[in-house]
Amino acid sequence: MKFNPLEIINAWITAANPNEIQTELAKERLDVCMECDFRKEVIHNKEWSAICGSCGCPIQKKIFTDQFGSCPEKKWNTLEEKYKSILKEKRKSLI
Repeated sequence: MKFNPLEIINAWITAANPNEIQTELAKERLDVCMECDFRKEVIHNKEWSAICGSCGCPIQKKIFTDQFGSCPEKKWNTLEEKYKSILKEKRKSLI
């Protein structure tokens, strides 16, 4: 999976003001990432951060992506299944 800048930009926007469902999903994704062997910890400008060693994305924002199946190692797939129908219904109600 290659780096998708538009996905990350959208994730940054969502991370700035997530709704309850987005917050819950991001927390569960983060739990998976924190246990992942591909997680790389970095220090930039004296700030700790973590990136995905598989796709290169900053984890703290990647977890807010609105794209399902976005983890290049497919580690989010199982937990995302329960959110797919919830988010689809929410999107329908906004239209």
